[in-house]
Amino acid sequence: MSGQIDKLLPYGIGGVAFLAFLFFVARPFFTTLAGDAAKAAPGAARKLYRRLRPVGGRKLKRYRDQVRVENSRVRLGLSQASGSGSQGAPGLRDVYVPLHCETDGGRGDAATQLRGHRAMLLGAPGAGKSLLLKHEMLEWVDGGDDSRLPVIVSLHACNTSPDPFETLITKKFENSGINAATALDMVQTRLASGGLRVFFDGLDEVGTDHFERVIQRLREFAVQYDSCDMVVSCRTAAYDGQLQDLFDQEVRVAEFDDASILRFLSKWPDFADSVTAARLFQALQEDPELKVLARSPLMLTMIAYLQSGDRPESVGPLPNSRARFYDMAVAHLLDRDRLLNRSEAIGAYHAGRKTLVLQRLALTQLGESSARGDRQEVTRQRFESVIDELLPGFDLERDPHLQRMLIEIVSRSELIKDIDRGRHYQFTHLTLLEYLAACELRTDEQRLMDHYRRAPQPWRETVRMWCAVTRGDCTRVVREIFEDSDMWRKVLALQCLADAVHIEEALAEEILAFFLDRLGAPGDTRGDIAKGLGTLAASSSPRGRRVREALIAAARGPASDRRSAALQALTVSGRQEAAQALAELRDDEARVALQAMGDVAVLSLARAAEERGEIWAVRSLGVVGTPAAAVQLAGMLWTDGLGPVSRTAAWNLASLMRNPEVCDALNEWAPAHTPLEGAYTGIWDGLHQLKGLTTIAARVAWLIDGAGWESGSVSGLMDEEEHFQGVHAIHPLIGIPLFACAEFRTEAPPDGDRPAWTGIDSRIAEAQAVLGSPPSHIARTVISNRRTGTIYWLFGTQQVPTIEAQRALEPLRDELLAQRGVTAGHQAVLRALPWVVQAELMRLRFGAFSQGKALREKWRHVHEQPDPPRIPNAVAWIMGWLLAILAVGVGGTRLVSGAFGWRPWELGPYGPQWLAITMTAVIVGAGVVAFVGINLFDEQDWALEAGVVAALVEVLCMCYLFWLALVTGRDLIGWSVPLGLAAVLAGACVSAGILTARINDKRNNPLHAALSAAAPA
Repeated sequence: MSGQIDKLLPYGIGGVAFLAFLFFVARPFFTTLAGDAAKAAPGAARKLYRRLRPVGGRKLKRYRDQVRVENSRVRLGLSQASGSGSQGAPGLRDVYVPLHCETDGGRGDAATQLRGHRAMLLGAPGAGKSLLLKHEMLEWVDGGDDSRLPVIVSLHACNTSPDPFETLITKKFENSGINAATALDMVQTRLASGGLRVFFDGLDEVGTDHFERVIQRLREFAVQYDSCDMVVSCRTAAYDGQLQDLFDQEVRVAEFDDASILRFLSKWPDFADSVTAARLFQALQEDPELKVLARSPLMLTMIAYLQSGDRPESVGPLPNSRARFYDMAVAHLLDRDRLLNRSEAIGAYHAGRKTLVLQRLALTQLGESSARGDRQEVTRQRFESVIDELLPGFDLERDPHLQRMLIEIVSRSELIKDIDRGRHYQFTHLTLLEYLAACELRTDEQRLMDHYRRAPQPWRETVRMWCAVTRGDCTRVVREIFEDSDMWRKVLALQCLADAVHIEEALAEEILAFFLDRLGAPGDTRGDIAKGLGTLAASSSPRGRRVREALIAAARGPASDRRSAALQALTVSGRQEAAQALAELRDDEARVALQAMGDVAVLSLARAAEERGEIWAVRSLGVVGTPAAAVQLAGMLWTDGLGPVSRTAAWNLASLMRNPEVCDALNEWAPAHTPLEGAYTGIWDGLHQLKGLTTIAARVAWLIDGAGWESGSVSGLMDEEEHFQGVHAIHPLIGIPLFACAEFRTEAPPDGDRPAWTGIDSRIAEAQAVLGSPPSHIARTVISNRRTGTIYWLFGTQQVPTIEAQRALEPLRDELLAQRGVTAGHQAVLRALPWVVQAELMRLRFGAFSQGKALREKWRHVHEQPDPPRIPNAVAWIMGWLLAILAVGVGGTRLVSGAFGWRPWELGPYGPQWLAITMTAVIVGAGVVAFVGINLFDEQDWALEAGVVAALVEVLCMCYLFWLALVTGRDLIGWSVPLGLAAVLAGACVSAGILTARINDKRNNPLHAALSAAAPA
């Protein structure tokens, strides 16, 4: 037998196996080598291009690194290590909560609004304007568009530097290690071409003497570089529309709502767990006056700092006054080493002495710099002179105490920081400087008013602080301010009323009567009167109660500007009584005011939704967005089957479930014995740590989809648009399967039906004009025709995440959705997902899987990621190559020999010679046609089809060669050995191949790409 096998395989099975093994081992090497060669040319070109650009490659990396270092930390002077063990300032990414802005009829994302061409960023002190700009810088670092480099220019530098903005911008790039000539050339080039996005931060920090000059420079800069995007930030009170004609978009930063407050507290790094954050949030809910303070990001940062780590025991209960907060924070920061028992770092100087130094320094700096504007920046000479003046009163000698005290204040207090190696120092926040200056003047109202009369705008906040910290009567100060003829200055008297320690009742009543009478007056464009009255209404005092009652009465009156202002004031108050009064009103304006009250309004809104079936109340709970609101929405999922309340609640809950705090609350609340919704049970599979959400997620999906999976058809409920109004984003784990697995009303028309494809072809051409055309090897494994393949490529190109690609592809998306009869509900599901996820789903449904039902099982396994099937894959390849070698080596040899009249192994040709010649010609010809048709001329549909047909012919010819090999084996050694060998090899190959395919099917789940695109960066 062995001799017969040697005749068939002269080198033996071992030799054949060895050759197959060598080929298998070398295959990955040659595949990688070919891929690298294909990519080498464009990669080299990209590197060359980056080196030739003014900023690119290493230079751009240096600037990114510099931006990351400068903007990655929250530096507010309240960030040093606590007993919890965290070190240094918290990361901006770790604690940042997206800011909202005031829009017509509600709130919008402030960062999105800033991405227009020109914008003014306005907000109250501590509203987070500078942090928003820093976060925009970090967003670019994490993968933003290099065609528009962002750069921050601090406008307070204009008080001491005559340099033009171009020079200040160039210095930013020089600081990152780019040489001066290259940086200057880059800045000039990019300014001219619109390649910079310039953030001018702190217009309110420009002094009176320089303000008009800086305004004029901003105007000239904006006109000269018209193609550049620009943002100017400023305190609302300091801006009077000076740049309105050039920066016509005003983005006014809104206060934190309840959802933002809770999210910020949950992200604060020094809180041990979410329970601590929830407990503090509940404490804020129970104290409306404290809640008003917490709506400021700066004040909320102070609250979080004082209530985290091991500090609560040393600072005591939280105050409900802004001034008392600052007093508590400053006292703690100056004496925390002793309070926290840090014996290794105990300061040498008493906290009271350091407080006096900072107060005197703040007053000196604010008084001298009101005209210059550089209120936060202090020279070392000024710092030393202030300490030198106070040392005799401390009974301390100048040497060595002057330098030691300066170093201790800077290094240990975090209220003031070194900004350029000891030459200049800066108060960590302007509001802290204003507070310290007010403390220094707490017994000297005459000096306070002298400063205010000379420069009302820079001293406005200091006067408010003074009313809260003075130990005497505020009546004379407030009366003088109130008697001013300027309405903007009069409003300061109302604001002081909320902070004042003591004021004569007659004056207080006069102020209240004056502003209550002018509530909603035309001159109050900023809503300062409403906000001031709302702050007073938050108090539990008799005065606060009287103001609250007057506002409720105004809110119950007829529609007018006065009523609108009263609604705004009640919202600011945050009182439960205000929420109950607003819930009794039935108009849209009152409803918007009620939802703006946040968690305070949750119970009133829930009653309106459940008892009266009010859909607006359901939507309002979604706008409130807190865990408490989400729990109320979850309870409505089982209210009326597929009715409007339940379906609207489902849409809003799908949006809120993107918030981890909401998911935790829902997971704890989830009903234990509620049956799952059949086909939708697997929606939340894979997240075993949140099993309670499986029930809720399944119910949400069932309601949004109108039970379409269960009926096997498109539900008519999916065309009812009222349920998803106002919902612009939903959780990807709900949105992805609902769209990917949805059934569409119509099938795609035949490829030859050109009229039906006219709109699609037009949109494809428009997209290709921006994104280019697909390469020749486009996605052949999934396409059914060239048009489908082009769609598949367009939605999968690397340019998809860019704004340009989104604008080019959205019309094609809309046209495809309309052609296939996709319901309004499923279209809303798609659009509520991030753009990159939308693109992946469009690619999937319109370029690969036309039937959604085929993807439902794949979604059930989407979270599975098995290890690569290396062993089964190796077995399949080895067995397959052995079969191929036998077929081609033995069968091919006999076929070619028959064509030429040879006699291998002393065997004659199998069949007539013309058959051998014909088969040889067919194999060679089909191979040439397949290669040429598929690889060289695939721009023509007929060539591609011819190539595919030729490839099928090749497969049939391979079967013939395999049969010829078996027949040759029979002629040599009989049927048993060839058939047995073929059966073993084929069985092993097929079994290993099936196992490999099943594992790879899970690994290559087509839904993985959409799920990965939805994952946070």
